[in-house]
Amino acid sequence: MNQADRMMETVENIIVSHFGCKAEEIGRIENVTNNSVYPFTVAGEQYFLKLYRSKDWPEEGKIPFVYRSLSQKGIPHAELIAYCRGNAASANGYLIEHGISGVAADKMQLDREQEIMLYVKLAGLVSSVHEIRIENYGYIGNGIANYDSMTDFFEDEFDGFNDKLKDIVSETQLKKLRVKVLNVMRDFENLPSVLCHGDLSKKNVIVRDGKALSKDDGIRQSSEEITLIDWDDAMALNWMADVSRLTLWMKQSYHEQEYELFRNVFLKHYRTSCRKDEFDVFENAYHVYSALDSLIFSVRVGNTEMESRLKRYLEGKANED
Repeated sequence: MNQADRMMETVENIIVSHFGCKAEEIGRIENVTNNSVYPFTVAGEQYFLKLYRSKDWPEEGKIPFVYRSLSQKGIPHAELIAYCRGNAASANGYLIEHGISGVAADKMQLDREQEIMLYVKLAGLVSSVHEIRIENYGYIGNGIANYDSMTDFFEDEFDGFNDKLKDIVSETQLKKLRVKVLNVMRDFENLPSVLCHGDLSKKNVIVRDGKALSKDDGIRQSSEEITLIDWDDAMALNWMADVSRLTLWMKQSYHEQEYELFRNVFLKHYRTSCRKDEFDVFENAYHVYSALDSLIFSVRVGNTEMESRLKRYLEGKANED
């Protein structure tokens, strides 16, 4: 039996153990780098089984904590059917979720007005998520993060970069980038720690009804029409970190004019009283941190084009006055 057959046998056994019957249909979503995802159908209902590839990620207890927090706030999310971090069936653990009706936003053909409406609604939804406060900063596990300050978290992150990027980025360049990023982070320590999705992008937004993105439909409550999925990267940081992750994805996905338009639409409709007019400063520093983190991933998966692009970007940032 080859590896693919063994994986499918594991999937079938897990489904039977939770539903008491075999799935009517099982598929597999390709090009998922951090885990293996299998959509399946039982009694006419769609579910997703996610087999984790790491024992340490996502952190133990994080997903149940996040879903409880979203439920308490009345924020829509996928129904969690099962969550197990390691047993005889799957050494690294697995998750089963009920499917959400709708289409991922990155799979939709949207015109400019629909795209604008999407970011208007996403801004409202993310604003609600960021009302969920979390104690401390960093990785949240069972609900309490493990760093007293955000700067402490990023200092440890850069220590990890020193080891993982020592043969890729020069020591001098990395020191310059460290100083640039940490100096900014220290200036924003007064922002509260909130629940951050950690991977905001169109691929993680489910649109329940495409008509909801019509300008003529008006702006209803975003929670009625779009849902955020895939909370594996959730963390406790300030709101600017989460939104900066989104704008970095935008910068990589749109032409400059579109990027400016959609970014500004999101920021205009995002709700916060916390130093919104200073977002640009934080965003610039966080993009540098994210580029370093992405460089590690690009090297690991052998994406040479992305590696070269990130190196050029980081070199330019290191040489800025």
